[in-house]
Amino acid sequence: MNRLQADTEQAAQSPGPAAPALAVPHSTRAGADRSRHSRKFKAAIGAVLLAGAASLAAAAVMLSSGAATKASAGGAWSVWQPSGGGLAGAQQIADYLSPYYRASSTDQLAVVTTVNLNDPSNPLQVVIPNSAAPGGYQALDPSSTIGYNLCGLNSKDCSIGVGTPSANRLLLLRREALELALYSFKYLSGVQTVVALLPPGHTVSSSRLSAKPAASGQASSSSQPVDLALAFDRSELQPFLDRPLRETLPESLPPTVDEVPYAPESELVSVITAHGLFQEQTEQAQDGSNMVVLTPLPPQ
Repeated sequence: MNRLQADTEQAAQSPGPAAPALAVPHSTRAGADRSRHSRKFKAAIGAVLLAGAASLAAAAVMLSSGAATKASAGGAWSVWQPSGGGLAGAQQIADYLSPYYRASSTDQLAVVTTVNLNDPSNPLQVVIPNSAAPGGYQALDPSSTIGYNLCGLNSKDCSIGVGTPSANRLLLLRREALELALYSFKYLSGVQTVVALLPPGHTVSSSRLSAKPAASGQASSSSQPVDLALAFDRSELQPFLDRPLRETLPESLPPTVDEVPYAPESELVSVITAHGLFQEQTEQAQDGSNMVVLTPLPPQ
């Protein structure tokens, strides 16, 4: 697909952070089936994310040239931090942040849960295509990866059942995924990669390949289901870990869906997350295990 126009979204109603302990794959996302949640994750992103290093460097310059003033040495990075590490600390981060992101004034944007990537009872590989790697795929080390699943409420498939899918709502989800990653890298020891699976939705793709020729000079468009994920590498976000969080995300509360395009951090969020967007789908590996394939998308 050559282009994505935001139409990806979710359903979230409960403002509280009550969330299951694991995540559910988009193909079978229902209830609190934790082992199924686990099938949506594991990381294989590092090499691809490096392609966005130049953009993130530009984002760091953009941030440092802004009006924000660095906090004095020794100042707190954030007003809150998790008390635990590993999966427990990651779930604390998810529970803390998710209630602040709203689909409406009364509805939470998504419930966020963590995924155990080292669960021996639920074998899983998360990979990116890499023709130079054995089997054509490259996987990330699950021991240094944190997976988050953003799941909407009031729907059968974790989509957001409140409001209307839009570019603004996708941007707000990207902001939430970024904040989850920043907290994880700052406070969870040993984490090198964070993957956030967004609620399912549909995206309009434009293509000149069509059974029926399009009008001269025009591309045909089709709407098809696309599951999106965001992936972040610690080294790319390190500049934002060396300064207080409020210099990157200056608002004490996240903007609403309507406010997010005008928020002071809107452009920065768009730049930082542009190279971390992936299309996600679950396949079966030759050994019978589940394999989550993350395919890079053009910057959005």
